[in-house]
Amino acid sequence: MLKSSRKKMIAIGCSYTGDWNSFSSWPNHLAEKLGMKYINLGRPGAGNEYMLSKLLDTTVIEKKEDIGLVVIMWSEWQRLDFQFRRGAETDCIFGNTGWINLHPHRDNSKNQRYPINREGRIALLEHNNIISATMRSLRFFLMAQKLLGDIPYLMIQGCNPLIAPLFLYPENEEGIWKRFTKIRKRAINIIIDSSITEEINEKKFIGWPIMQEIGGYSVDDILDNIDPERKQLRISDEDSHPNGDGHKVIAKEIYNEYEKIYT
Repeated sequence: MLKSSRKKMIAIGCSYTGDWNSFSSWPNHLAEKLGMKYINLGRPGAGNEYMLSKLLDTTVIEKKEDIGLVVIMWSEWQRLDFQFRRGAETDCIFGNTGWINLHPHRDNSKNQRYPINREGRIALLEHNNIISATMRSLRFFLMAQKLLGDIPYLMIQGCNPLIAPLFLYPENEEGIWKRFTKIRKRAINIIIDSSITEEINEKKFIGWPIMQEIGGYSVDDILDNIDPERKQLRISDEDSHPNGDGHKVIAKEIYNEYEKIYT
């Protein structure tokens, strides 16, 4: 166990991070390895604007000298976040406070509280396209890096950053894969060409530049390399979230990178 002179680890992310299941999440395992207390700001459904906002809020409230490590596990780039309340209300989705998260690239028809019909999702996707979603997330990454300054931190991409809006394309598996590949190629070209990419601190962004095609990886890639059938490290065939063992693998990966940089 590493001992830190600072006391708190702050974890920010989506459902890959939050304490919402019966087993311990990776922030719990990681904080235990580091000998730190932890604050878990993971929220199911959250997107990257939520994460940047919570980072800003937390670094304003918490004393920087008390923060031993901040870990941001970024989510799908197409997600949209909106804050609609202040204070400590807890009657929001998933019991979290003051935020709703829209996923125009997914079929949200089953979300009865905040439904988005097909026409609404199409309209949102025209504006929240791959160029917009990719550039917005690149900017969030760099803004978080600059905001953190000399606070110890690590970033990593959690779930696959981009998915094809399959509700638009009821196709066979081959057709879906072609669309997914096309989307990734477009995002990869943006990452390669963007001047922001040159400013990202690769040592502190685990798996940078994220896409396997250009030498990067995400948490999903880490888990799939160990468990390609998704039988051992995922909750079920219907639920691809990491299970308890999956969270232990994630914590170990982040811990190993922490050791390389900060010890």
